[in-house]
Amino acid sequence: MRLVFISWEYPPHVVGGIGKHVAELVPAFRALADEGESPFQLDVLTPQTGNAPEVEELSQAVTIYRVETPSVNPLDLFNSVVDNNRYLVSKARELHASNPYSLIHVHEWLTASAGIELKHAWKIPLVSTIHATERGRHHSHVPNETSSKINQLEWQVCFESWRIIVCSSYMAGELSRFFDVPLDKVTLIPNGVDVTPFESCSDERVQELKARFAPNGEKLLFYIGRITPEKGVQVLLQALPSIHEKLPNVRLLVAGRNSEQMQPLVDELGIGEAVELLGFIDSETRDCLYRSVDAAVFPSLYEPFGIVALEAMAAGCNVIASDVGGLSEVVDHRRTGLTVRPNDAQNIAWAVEQLFSDPVQAQAMRTRALQEVMRSYNWVTIAASTLDTYKAVVAQRQDVNW
Repeated sequence: MRLVFISWEYPPHVVGGIGKHVAELVPAFRALADEGESPFQLDVLTPQTGNAPEVEELSQAVTIYRVETPSVNPLDLFNSVVDNNRYLVSKARELHASNPYSLIHVHEWLTASAGIELKHAWKIPLVSTIHATERGRHHSHVPNETSSKINQLEWQVCFESWRIIVCSSYMAGELSRFFDVPLDKVTLIPNGVDVTPFESCSDERVQELKARFAPNGEKLLFYIGRITPEKGVQVLLQALPSIHEKLPNVRLLVAGRNSEQMQPLVDELGIGEAVELLGFIDSETRDCLYRSVDAAVFPSLYEPFGIVALEAMAAGCNVIASDVGGLSEVVDHRRTGLTVRPNDAQNIAWAVEQLFSDPVQAQAMRTRALQEVMRSYNWVTIAASTLDTYKAVVAQRQDVNW
């Protein structure tokens, strides 16, 4: 079974959830091959970024092909991305000519046009993973022409796909509501998390970060993610004055590219002394901060899955998260963390007070959360489920006269 896996993001180009997902899933495929899983060949096609090698063989079974593409024009995002897909198609055709593929797997609208074109050219099945939708990000609306085009392409790739993989039941429901996707066309395979990086953070590094951000023994809250309205960081900032009424020694660390754009709201709320806008941080700092802070808070208004909550749980960090989307499936209220109503600053303040007032319960939630991560969100298990989906689709294709 020969598979072509097309992703807009792959290390070193990792921007959001797609990049994290693919960066962990692909090495897990390699692990399956090393364990003697039934023979398969996986080729990953992705745009070239930086000085990463054009061809990278992870193993005899898994190879990365980075394809030179033009720079994306942010003023014409949709057409620019679709145009870049043609370069991915060209490379895929070149590889297919010497050794034909059995199945195509794409992620999101960003590589959907490549997948659709190759499906029709080769008459082989297309599998797509949908991590989020444009309408979901905009609360069921398409606010402009670009969003409308993305929404239409999302519908098309769902229609063209033999199988659709989603990371949460919430996303399965969203595809059904927005695109009339039959639920029996959808396979639920959750995201995963690798606990190894969190285990490697030294006690010395943890103490260094505590000394830097909590020199007087302050309680630390931590947000990491994209700085966009849908992620709700503005709601977390608005909660801080209420938190300080009962817990004046709480500080908030906000990490994410362009987090400095939240400075006007920080100034307006008068919480500058209690907030540190960190901007972009590397993965080592992120992993060690999870171990250094007292709680991670994810106040999303829209969240199809919530990989950041899993990462915090894997690091042994207490989690407060919005009871929305996939976060509701990852965080079990009062068992593995605390959930709050979305867009409710007062509810966040309540959760922080609850967490810090009962350290025994907080410890119990951390322990159960880590156990849940180890049991249900292992990447090799997730890769095995994905490979089983491929096998089932290829077998079904053999029974169909296309």
